Parts: sequence; structure tokens; C-alpha cells
Amino acid sequence: MKPFIYPKHVILLLVLCVSILLVDEAFAAKQSPNILLILTDQHHANMLSSAGNPYLKTHALDSMAKSGVRFTRAYVTNPVCVPSRISLATGIMAGRFGVFDNGMRASIPNEVRINSLGNLIKSGGYETFYGGKVHLPPSLSPLNAGYDEFYKDQRDKLPEACIQFMTKKRDKPFFAVASFINPHDICFAYNARQPDRRGLALVNGLYKQAQALPEDQLPPLPDNSAIPALEPEAIESSLKVIAVTPAKLMRKDYSDRDWRNYRWIYCRLTERVDAQIGQLLDALKEHQLEENTLVIFTSDHGDMDGSHRLASKNVFYENSVGVPFIMQYKGVIPSGVVNEKCLISNGLDVLPTLCDYAGVAAPDYLLGRTIRPVAEGHTDNARRPYIVAENSTGRMIRTDHHKYCVYGHGTHRESLVDLQQDPGELKNLAKSAEHQEILNIHRAHLHDWIEESKDTEAKAFAIAPE
Repeated sequence: MKPFIYPKHVILLLVLCVSILLVDEAFAAKQSPNILLILTDQHHANMLSSAGNPYLKTHALDSMAKSGVRFTRAYVTNPVCVPSRISLATGIMAGRFGVFDNGMRASIPNEVRINSLGNLIKSGGYETFYGGKVHLPPSLSPLNAGYDEFYKDQRDKLPEACIQFMTKKRDKPFFAVASFINPHDICFAYNARQPDRRGLALVNGLYKQAQALPEDQLPPLPDNSAIPALEPEAIESSLKVIAVTPAKLMRKDYSDRDWRNYRWIYCRLTERVDAQIGQLLDALKEHQLEENTLVIFTSDHGDMDGSHRLASKNVFYENSVGVPFIMQYKGVIPSGVVNEKCLISNGLDVLPTLCDYAGVAAPDYLLGRTIRPVAEGHTDNARRPYIVAENSTGRMIRTDHHKYCVYGHGTHRESLVDLQQDPGELKNLAKSAEHQEILNIHRAHLHDWIEESKDTEAKAFAIAPE
């Protein structure tokens, strides 16, 4: 029997059909998702019930973690609001603009403003919205930085405003930033303890509830509530006496009961913002937007939450500099993954990650990298074996196992902690003879970073490897 030969016109038709299918598939792959970036304020990484914290229930954020990937090694570039938020908006360490603390003024070059997060995502054909807390210099305020709409409320009214924007009929994808203030209201806990001082009504009420509870219904002191014996003096000297949260006074005067009240209030404030986040996630599901929306959740810094007898932030201890980081994109990002290996700098890595998903070229001067490949279960593309945080007192280098910090003054200017063996950061190994090789490796990392990132401020106190 002779083999059957298709006529030429049939072959051409088959080729055309296959080509159309391939083009349609490629086109579908290029469709940019909607993007929802959720920020909280003063929210440390372990303030999630999905992270094993038994003293609160974060149902909404737990649902995100169950539907996506939760990263356990995410850090801020600076554990204070303004510099951290400048980094999130620009992908650049805020110190390069002369900002290491909230009270410092930023000089943002026009090229950086044009290439800030809102402007970049808008250039990819997105409709854009910013709601809630800003705490940025004027040149990076939402209506100057690429956002079509700005809604000021950062509390109970924010979810509805964000939902109205996300659920509009449109022929473009949306990019929405929902920036919630809480659990930052924990800063008023000291005022609530001092009835003659001005505080926030919400926290005053929570304080009364906590004070009325028996001790066994309050969170215990954290396991690392002790002050490390070789703590660098720069930490204590940076604490404030006159502030809404006078951390120096609290470290000295707070009783165990005071700290337990503080921790209970912090849990309730976190649950409050979790419920607000839940409204956003429920709306995505209700309006059939869940399957085509990338959701990223993180915070601008943490809170010490009683660790080392400290409240507030602005130190390099884990509770201050470590933040939650969850990504959800159903059908694209695997569900229920806990990534305990990838080091993330949210201030440097969020912008290039969102550019990647939006199909926009990220500026080539950025030191961060997209974490899309690792979020989707592929190989990590980390540029360096460490991440860095900075503040007005020093620098932090975080590697796979260790954390190294160096400060500008003090008898103990360096700290080195083995986070695998000592996650509570109670033992400073910087003066340990057997850890000198590791110490020198981290000193060298800092010197490399100073050159790469042009961190001229750190040159004055960085210590050369021996």
C-alpha cells in the first residue's frame, strides 16, 4: 500500500493553525497580571499565626501563605519608616539620598523619581492607585510619582476605597498599593500606661482590656527578653527618652507585666489590620479577580515586641529589621510553600520583581533583583551571598547563617551572631577567637558593599579584615 500524502493546501492549513495556537499561547503568556501590593507598618516577621505565633490569629495573611509562598528571610533596608519606604519606592538604599532616619530630608534626583515604582508600573499600561500611609518626600508622594488616584485614609476606610478601584470595569490591568498604618499604633502603648499623657483612644481601650486580664491570658515574655552581655553600646545610646515610644525608659522601667500587656496589645492591633487585609482578598475572590492578580504582602519594618527589653524599631535585631513577605498568584506561584533559604531585601527587590511581572524594564542601576523565579519554584538568581541594612548608627550584613553588625562608636563596635544556633541573638561572637575567620568574611562583604553601592558614609567606621 502506498503511503498517504496530504495535499499541500492541507499541510499549509495545519501549519497555519499551529502557528496561530503558538501565537495565542505566547500572547496569553505576555498578559500582565493585576498587581496588589499590601503594606503594613511596624509588623515583624513572626507576627503571623502561619509563622507559628500562638498568641494571635491572622486568618487573611494565613490564607495568602496557604495559597502562595511565604518567605522567612525578608529584611528591610533600614528599620525606620521613611528610609524604608523610600527604598520600596525607588529600589535604592535611602542613605544614597542622605536619609538614614525619619527626620532627615531627601534629595531625590529626577531620574530616580521618573523611575520610581508608580511611574514604572504605569508605563507598562497599568491604571494605578495608592491608598493609605505615605511617609515619603514630596517628590515621591503618590500624585507626583505615577499614581492616578490617591486615597488618604490608612485605617478602616481604606479597604473599601481600594476595592472600588480594583473592581472597576477596565481594559487595562490595575496596580494598587494598600498601605495600612497598623500595627504601628503599638507606639502609643506607653502613653496608655500613663493616663496623663495624650494617647490614641483605640490603644487606650486595648490597654485597659489587657490590664484587666489575668496573667495567664497574656503572651509570656519572649525567650530572648534578656539584654545580651556584649551588646554594642551604640544600640543603647540610640534609644530615645523623649518620644511617643521612649524605648530607653521602657527598657529600664517596664515591669514583666507591662511587657506582657504590650505584647497582647500588639497582637490585637495585628489582628485588626489582618481583618482589613481580608476584605481586599475576599473582594478579589468575589469579583473573579483572584486568578489574574499578583498579591505581595510585606511591611516597612518590625517591632522589638519585648525582645531584649526593647520596644519600637531602628535596631538591627531580628524583630526590628525582619518583616513578613508573602506572594500569591494563583496558578503561577505554587501554593503552601515556605521558603526558608532565599534572602530578600524588600526595599531593593520589590521594585524589580513588580517590573518583571508588569513587563517593564527595571532601571539598570538597581542593586536588587527580581525574585519571580524563586517565587515560582525555579532557581534563585541572587546577585550576592548577603543582604544589607543600614541606619544612622551602623550597618548590618546578613548571610546564610550569620548576622554581622558594625557601629560608628563604642567599646563593642561589632557583633556577630550565628542565627542558626542562636536565633534569639543572645551571644555576640565578634570577640571569639574561633570565629575570627567568619568575622573577617563579613567585614570583607561590607567593604565590597561599600564600593558597589557607593556607601561613603560607612567608610568611616567599617573595619578592614585582618
